[in-house]
Amino acid sequence: MQVRKSLLLICFLIGFVNALFAQKITTQQYIATYKNLAIEEMRRTGVPAAIKLAQGIVETQSGNGTLCLQSNNHFGIKCKNTWTGKTIRYDDDAAQECFRVYETAKESYRDHSEFLKSNPRYAFLFQFDGDDYKSWAFGLKQAGYATNKTYPQQLIKVIEDNNLQQYSLIAMGKMAAPPDALPGNDSYAEATPRDNKSTHNTSNRNTSSGKTSPTSYPKGIFTINGRKAVYAKAGSSLIQLADQYNKKLRKIVKFNDLDGDNSLAADMIIFLEKKSKKGAKTYHSVGNGETMHDVAQAEGIQLRWLRRRNKMREGEEPASGQRLTLEGFASSAPRLSSNARIVKEEDKEPPSTLSEALGGSLPEVTKTETKPPVQKTTSSIPDGMLEDLKQAGMVPNSTASKPSAPVAAPQPAPSTAPTVPAAPKPVSPGISSKYHDVQPKETLYGIAKMYNKSVTQLQEWNNLQNFDIKIGQRLVVSK
Repeated sequence: MQVRKSLLLICFLIGFVNALFAQKITTQQYIATYKNLAIEEMRRTGVPAAIKLAQGIVETQSGNGTLCLQSNNHFGIKCKNTWTGKTIRYDDDAAQECFRVYETAKESYRDHSEFLKSNPRYAFLFQFDGDDYKSWAFGLKQAGYATNKTYPQQLIKVIEDNNLQQYSLIAMGKMAAPPDALPGNDSYAEATPRDNKSTHNTSNRNTSSGKTSPTSYPKGIFTINGRKAVYAKAGSSLIQLADQYNKKLRKIVKFNDLDGDNSLAADMIIFLEKKSKKGAKTYHSVGNGETMHDVAQAEGIQLRWLRRRNKMREGEEPASGQRLTLEGFASSAPRLSSNARIVKEEDKEPPSTLSEALGGSLPEVTKTETKPPVQKTTSSIPDGMLEDLKQAGMVPNSTASKPSAPVAAPQPAPSTAPTVPAAPKPVSPGISSKYHDVQPKETLYGIAKMYNKSVTQLQEWNNLQNFDIKIGQRLVVSK
């Protein structure tokens, strides 16, 4: 009798093990099974669908892990003090740790969202854009979700290898869902209307005209790169659009990098809020006839940041087929469609003379002048600022304290036109400061030159949107 029971137990165990192995599924099958749950949860709570799917794949070995098969726990969430449901013991970081048990996979997916939303240590993650999966991946590790040192890299690789980002974009309404993401009439339907099969991220090529035709967009308000926008036809009045959407006209002009508030000359996307400094994707391939402004509108990125990221100046346009960087900074400028270069004031190099550094308070002598200009002494510079310039080596002590006589005079004599102080010298690294308090008449260009930095560096370090600075403002000038 005892032998019979033993045989039955062995047969049961063999059958159980075979059943486990029979359930082995591929990563693609796991994605196909749970992608709609991930999309639904992102719309409900904001946890990116790409991140949720990647965590599920990593934590469960694509649904084949023992813990997942025994408990429907897809995210390795332990019991904690707040859990009142069923539990299971499993060897993880320590032996026989307590893990949560769920009746269905859907319960596990929902609890994962609530676990992140309700825990204060994960609160900062929801400040990232929903399509910024890299920040989410590293943020989860930083918050202590996993002890594996390579956890962020694992998530990022799974997302990029399996194109999981598309499911976050679908949830955010930036991409229309493909037919296989529409199981009947359930709650996993696309965010955009079902009869609109276009996407916001692709363009239709018109080979007959040789120019990229505009993408089709849904009616009403939609989002691009997390920013609200509408699609307006040529001839549309910006004043009417501003009134229709309760926005100020000057804001509409500024948000869309427009030169004025005239009616639209062509069909285009109109943003109702400020565009982002970076795009949702890493790169944008330039289509036939596509301009920098076209790309900025299509990707929802500010035009000046698009130029800055690609080392391009005002008036330069990329050649067809070139890749423009949407996040980070390109190592070199793309090939241009023409040699035209229009340089605006903000694109000029930092000043190289004391006159420019002081905002033009000291005139420069040019070769075309036939008479020496009326020159000002350093007494026109505020005393406090003059002392700072002396210490920084921008004004020689001898020149600043006692003006020299005109060169043409045969003998030293009092003069009403002392010479201009020597050009500023860059501050040596040994005496550079980490901060600089803005003094009267100082410009961003002058401060950049003073500390041997670029204007772009100062703007990025101090989160400056333009070139305006205020007296007394403290700037970071070294990192």
